[in-house]
Amino acid sequence: QYVCQQLIGCNLVPYYWSAEKSSGEIDFIAQINGQVVPIEVKAEENLKAKSLAAFCKANDLTNAVRLSLSGYRKESWMTNVPLYATSCLPALF
Repeated sequence: QYVCQQLIGCNLVPYYWSAEKSSGEIDFIAQINGQVVPIEVKAEENLKAKSLAAFCKANDLTNAVRLSLSGYRKESWMTNVPLYATSCLPALF
């Protein structure tokens, strides 16, 4: 709920995605500055994001976001952003 409210507060329209024949899901998908960005939310320290990685690979996306309790960390295909900085997402793209 917090992340959804923050995205809407940034004038982003959040969408949800779920695979038809598996348990894969993406918590939010938003268009940020012209880019489609899948967003995974992790409220714990477990940072595995299998669905996010599979979605990015299947759709040839290189800019994904994981919101979590961990600090900011940029990887080749994904950026981990602390939950408290959700409202800063538009500035990253």
